[in-house]
Amino acid sequence: MQNLIVILIGIAVFSYVSWKMYKILTHKPSQADKCGGCTGCALKIDIECNENKVPDSNLKLKVKIP
Repeated sequence: MQNLIVILIGIAVFSYVSWKMYKILTHKPSQADKCGGCTGCALKIDIECNENKVPDSNLKLKVKIP
């Protein structure tokens, strides 16, 4: 019974790794994606945060003096 469970887990792991490798090798990154589809580093998060940042000129307090 243990051998059957180990074999099933082995097949599941092999299938998962094979699927991930297929996705990595066949993924075509878009022009807008600077990281080529990678989602695993802090640099991509930093790039996305800087692209969505509001310009400082829009954050200044505008006061009208009469």
